[in-house]
Parts: sequence; structure tokens; C-alpha cells
Amino acid sequence: MKQWLLVCSIFPFFTAFSQFNIGVGGAYQIVNAVSTFGREVVTAAQYKKQKKEQQAHEAEYMTAIQTADSLFVQAKYREAIDQYNRALQFRQDEYAINQIGRSNTELNRLTEQNYERFLDTADAAYTGLNYAEAIKYYEKALELKNEEYPRAKIERAKSRQELWKTVHFSSVLMSDSSMADLSSQAFVSDSYSNFIPPGQYPVLNGFSWGTNDQTPNGIAIPAHVRFVIYSEPYLKGKVLVDVTGPAIINNSRMKTQITSVTAHSKTFSPALQQIFPQAVRSWSANDMKEWYKGSMEIQALPSE
Repeated sequence: MKQWLLVCSIFPFFTAFSQFNIGVGGAYQIVNAVSTFGREVVTAAQYKKQKKEQQAHEAEYMTAIQTADSLFVQAKYREAIDQYNRALQFRQDEYAINQIGRSNTELNRLTEQNYERFLDTADAAYTGLNYAEAIKYYEKALELKNEEYPRAKIERAKSRQELWKTVHFSSVLMSDSSMADLSSQAFVSDSYSNFIPPGQYPVLNGFSWGTNDQTPNGIAIPAHVRFVIYSEPYLKGKVLVDVTGPAIINNSRMKTQITSVTAHSKTFSPALQQIFPQAVRSWSANDMKEWYKGSMEIQALPSE
């Protein structure tokens, strides 16, 4: 079609050319020369367009590389990898490929470092009985590495949280460590313990205070929980005990034993000492066995 247009465009010249003795062959030579010139013009335009596209791609490549390098220096390795991959869309380059490898290496190192840091923070919170904080950091660690340890610790921490919403009764004394036939550790389950949730308990006769013995000898009451003992069933009679936690009450009938006095009054391990200092520990006004004649109420109070 282009050739036909070119022929049409030069046809008027044939009249002039006919005045010269160029012949038909000469006319076709002229047409072919014009056609060749047209193809060269199209080729040049395509080249110019391709070069412009290449320059645009090169500019995009350099922008992506510069952005990626900046992110790499800032230790933002995931974002850097995204930018290096973007650069590779414009040019397959060894530098970008190598930088992706370096970014992945640094990312793995940083992930391991953060994982260990989160576990250390969570373990410290768990030991300090701050279970909400422990769960938060175990979950952060789990986001980085799906391993059994943080998953198991989350379950334990949640279980401990539930225990701290109850009143801990033991058939031995309440202290900061579990010792055979002597003491239970506050809010740690053992063979002497029972954990009673908030509620009203109108009849205590036959009530199971502890696992091995019907008579309580140690009680731990957490913060924001009120513990009341009435002298008669159905929450009637004289109020024998009315304590809002944190508090520990040990049975006064055990007070004559030196080991019992030591377990009651000693300095507890740091976390429990902070919650249950000596000032919130007391001996019962009477033998806890007398409480069987009455009733009990445990109230969960709103935290401030």
C-alpha cells in the first residue's frame, strides 16, 4: 500500500520525466529507490522508539536499585528484596540477584535474633508471673518461627491465668514453694491443692478444700478477689473472715511448729514476694476446721 501511495505521489513527475528519454525501466528504478527510502525511515522510527523504551527501563531499573540499596542499609530486608525483584523486571542483573541473596541471609539472621529476644522477654515475664505480657511475646516469637516451645508456653500461661482468678486452697500451708507434707506454692497445682472459682457456697460441710485432706491449712487469695467465711450455712451468721486479695491465710493451729512459721513468714521468691509480702500474710483467727459449720462466698471484683 505504501509503495502504491509512493507511485501515486510521483506519477505527476512521469509527465515531466517523459520529456526525457528515461524509459520504463528508469521509472521503476525511481520507484524502488523511493520505497527503500521509506523502509529506512520506518526502521529509524522503530529504533528510536526502542531506544526510548530501553532508556525508560534503565531509569526504572536504577530507581529500583537505589531504593533497594537504601532499604538494605536500613535493615529493611523484606522491602529491599521487593525492590531488587522489581529491578529484575527491567534488567536481569547479577548485582540485584546477589543482593537478594544477601538480604535473605540478613533477614534470616535478624529473624533468629528477634525470635530469641522475644523468647527471653516472654520467659522473664512468665517467671515474674506476668502472664499477659508473656503470652504477648510468645505470640510474637511464634509469628517468626512456628515452634513447639512458644506454643506450649502460651497454653501454660493461659492455664496459670485462669488459676489466678480463683482462690487456692491447700491441705498444707501456703508458701512460695511446694514441700512434701509442709507447703504448697501459691497458685501452682500439686497433690494438696484445689482451686475454687468465684461463687456462693452455702454449705461447707463435706466441702473439698484440698485433694488429700478435707481441712484447709493454707489459702491464697489473688488481687481483686474478695473471700468471705460465714459462721452459718447460707451466708448467714457471724463473718469469720472477710479479706480482699492479695492475701495469704495459714491455719493458726499450725503456728506452733517452727517449720510452719518459717514457711509462712520467710521472704518469698521475688515474684511471689512482690505479690504476697509479709504484710498481706496472716494466721487464721481460729482453726480452719471450724469453717465447716458455715458457708463461703468468693467475689471477683473489678480491677482498677
